[in-house]
Amino acid sequence: LLQRHIALPPGAADRLKARSETAADVQALLLAEAEWARALYAGLSSGYVLQFTRNEGAGARESREDRVNSLLDHGNYIAYGLAAVALNGLGISYAFPLLHGKTRRGALVFDVADLIKDAYVMPLAFECGADPRIKDNTFRARLIETLQDAEALDLLFTFVKSMAEKPF
Repeated sequence: LLQRHIALPPGAADRLKARSETAADVQALLLAEAEWARALYAGLSSGYVLQFTRNEGAGARESREDRVNSLLDHGNYIAYGLAAVALNGLGISYAFPLLHGKTRRGALVFDVADLIKDAYVMPLAFECGADPRIKDNTFRARLIETLQDAEALDLLFTFVKSMAEKPF
């Protein structure tokens, strides 16, 4: 976000950290995550001068906001794929219910994908969606290249492995 000169609302990161550390249960943690996502959407919307509302799975493409939603869906599926590869490679079921397991099927794959969605998928979806000249296949290629350059799959493997080995 900083590389794209996108500002988050003041204190958003600090609030996420504080709420995550003091969450009494899964619901409180998911609420903190939702607040963080809203802050990211607000920062990106403002930075790209969009009147954005997240509308998952709508498939509409009439406006720049519709394009952003479509690219977010597309990018999220790429993130889910990387998360599934990391989990499968470690012999862990993608459906293991950790955080998202209480609210939807797939569970752990969504939790692991969240590790890269905010940093890579969201900013690039807004950047590409705000520019009508950028086609879906260009977004896909740029996202895959960005994830490869960031060694996102290695990050996922390393993080999940370290969490699985961590004593609780």
